Amino acid sequence: MFYRVSNAVIAPDLVKDLGLNAESLGALGGAFFYSFALLQIPMGFLLDRMGSRKVITLFSLTGAVGAFIFASAHTVSMAFLGRVLIGMGMASGLMGALKVFVLRFPPKQFSTLSGTIVSIGTVGSVLATSPLAYLATTIGWRMTFICAGAATTILSFLALWVLKNTASEENHLPQPYHATLGMTVRELAKFIMGNLSFWQIGAMAFFRYGTFVALQGLWLGPYLIDIKGFNSIETGNMLMMLSIGMIAGSPAAGYLADRVFKSIKMTVLFGVGCYGILLIPLTGIFNIIHPAAYSILFFMIGFFSGFGQLAYSHVKDLYPLNISATVIGGINFFVIAGGGVFMPLLGKVIEVFSTKADSASPYAYHLAFLICFLGMASSLIFYAFSKSRKE
Repeated sequence: MFYRVSNAVIAPDLVKDLGLNAESLGALGGAFFYSFALLQIPMGFLLDRMGSRKVITLFSLTGAVGAFIFASAHTVSMAFLGRVLIGMGMASGLMGALKVFVLRFPPKQFSTLSGTIVSIGTVGSVLATSPLAYLATTIGWRMTFICAGAATTILSFLALWVLKNTASEENHLPQPYHATLGMTVRELAKFIMGNLSFWQIGAMAFFRYGTFVALQGLWLGPYLIDIKGFNSIETGNMLMMLSIGMIAGSPAAGYLADRVFKSIKMTVLFGVGCYGILLIPLTGIFNIIHPAAYSILFFMIGFFSGFGQLAYSHVKDLYPLNISATVIGGINFFVIAGGGVFMPLLGKVIEVFSTKADSASPYAYHLAFLICFLGMASSLIFYAFSKSRKE
């Protein structure tokens, strides 16, 4: 989660050191998501067949190498390669954890557990705000990413150790777990993608996370600095509220779905609907000038965005357990593809509709944020007609 959104705070340093404009900055931000998204479908197959232990360890080490390359990059192409490798390396993290939850815990706890792991992971997003801004001004962004790569290496080997007893647990699962073992890859793909609800859940996930991470991970930073006139520390503090909100919202969503509403779909419609509405103030309809107002707004946006993680629970309940990682990986493809599309898309909009040759205009940013709202609203309407397990 740190790697996903870290470019927002260090964007001015990247522009200066690598000679980027808005469009190339968006492409660099999206590089992580391109490789991450493309690996989600094969990652599901790997997790279902090889288990979380080997997959998480191997790919996390790849991400650590990417962090070292990114830290040492002096050209756009080298930085892009580093971000691609980081995306590849991190592609197994959440999916691997969710696969472990399927194997080790009762199904009724899955929504709460998935919300909790997202909440814990979001601490990385917090580290990518004010703490990253502080480190970038003291030891520099390059040394910061060297430290991040070292931490990733250590965590890779910790995962290898902690997950050592996972491999044999699949044999103790009930018979429905083994329901599609005779299918070929082509038959399995047709079985998964032939369900309209898969696409409805995927569309909601695409727009929910794509808009959120494009705002949090890149474009709200330059907007607050260049358009609103806040300094990098103030901007980092405000952006941190997005992560704090998600830390609170993700487990709350799981709890509400499992214990209160007892309906994943209705919980998503409520929470993600609120998230969409909260994007409206960013379109320029209100003139927000005080940091406290932005902090409250960002906390609420992060809180209700956290409800989107229930997409994994929703899709898992529609398919046999033996392909749980594959179908969850399929939805995570939409999630990460959203980031890969919206980061450069918003950059292109800002670049094209800027009124000055050397800087972006408020109108360009507000138009980009309006696109986020319209996409979110459309996808949520489509999702409203999806099926749930009880249907």
